[in-house]
Amino acid sequence: MRKRRKRMSSALLTTGVLAFTAACGGGSDEGGDGGRTTIEFSWWGSDERHQLTQQAVDAFMKKNPGIQVEMQYRDWDSYYDTLTTQLASGDAPDVFTIEIRRLGEIARAGQLADLGELVDTADLNQRLLASGAVDGTQVAVPTGATTFAVMAHDGILADAGVEVPDDSSWTWQDYQALAAEISAATKDGVYGTQLNFNDAFLRLFAAQRGEEFYSGDQVGVTAGTIADWFRLQLELIDDGGSPDADLSTEVGATSVEQSLIATNTGAMGMWWSNQLGALTEGSGAEVTVLRMPREEGAETDGMFLQPTMFWAVSEQSDEKEAAAKLVDFLSNDPEAGVILGSDRGLPMNSAVLESVRGDLPPADRQTLAFIEKHSDSLTAPTAYPNGAGEVPDMLQRYGEEVVFGRMSPDEAARAFLDEADTALG
Repeated sequence: MRKRRKRMSSALLTTGVLAFTAACGGGSDEGGDGGRTTIEFSWWGSDERHQLTQQAVDAFMKKNPGIQVEMQYRDWDSYYDTLTTQLASGDAPDVFTIEIRRLGEIARAGQLADLGELVDTADLNQRLLASGAVDGTQVAVPTGATTFAVMAHDGILADAGVEVPDDSSWTWQDYQALAAEISAATKDGVYGTQLNFNDAFLRLFAAQRGEEFYSGDQVGVTAGTIADWFRLQLELIDDGGSPDADLSTEVGATSVEQSLIATNTGAMGMWWSNQLGALTEGSGAEVTVLRMPREEGAETDGMFLQPTMFWAVSEQSDEKEAAAKLVDFLSNDPEAGVILGSDRGLPMNSAVLESVRGDLPPADRQTLAFIEKHSDSLTAPTAYPNGAGEVPDMLQRYGEEVVFGRMSPDEAARAFLDEADTALG
């Protein structure tokens, strides 16, 4: 097993995939130089995340000189294709990051180790921790906490002559009207908001109507609710509150750097709360986190506490104890908390959070205050059905069919449900 992994690391380097070996040097096939245990660690993300993670791993190896960590990192687009291939061929990294959309599927295939007895979880947020359990087994540990929210560019709101909305009472009708008002009151090329077909948005939109996103191994949202969700976004274009279909597709909803807020061309947008820092840095302006608007008469805004991602250990690993030590360090050690900050969400370990609270940058302090203020109403999700990783692309695809006029909201809703229910399970 170890020799096969070594060859893979070399191949990744020579074929130009974003991968590298820790500066401390490669170990032998039998457990590393000088008898050290060697483990492999893989994640996705930006160069900034890579640098922060490398610093944290260097700190771990300094505290654990008997363990050598070889690191691989990739961008988001290639990450799961590579991981899936590694899992299937028996060459999976010992430690890797995954998101909740893929967690259940990988765990149910027997690919994730039981971390229940290997990682100290006593100081972790227990509500969020439960989201890393599949069929009663703790197979993953959340890296941190985030929530899906509206971000508002204070400067553009001021330019439009409007105040930051009262997020304790606003409705979707208010949101639409405000977006149109901002677009009309600002210069050409500046908009009230941008479209977003993220499944997190549909999840909370449906929750406001008392509908669960998943029911067993099928989508639990009704066709009528999905159609209304598509219709809401189409109306944002028709009212002038957001860019037209061409520009909306070009901007997308996955790249913070290209977002309207970050480029100072939009007043509002929906993003994960841990992305506030990037939006603030990109725009150079103050950005405020707001609760999501809600359906008229809804008893809840449907918002939830999301594990940003998870640390997981491969069931294939020959070095589970060493791998779990790395997960334990990243989850529980204050030094790791200081280094990683909120890059993978705000720390979910209470002791770590208190140790870094005073040093958090302003954007993270605002995010933390927002989450703590609404913590009682923020539920945490459980593992999704097999195939859930395909749902976001489906929603984006059918959303584009709607805004380009190739399908009606009702047609797109029915087609999405047919395709999703076939893929799930």
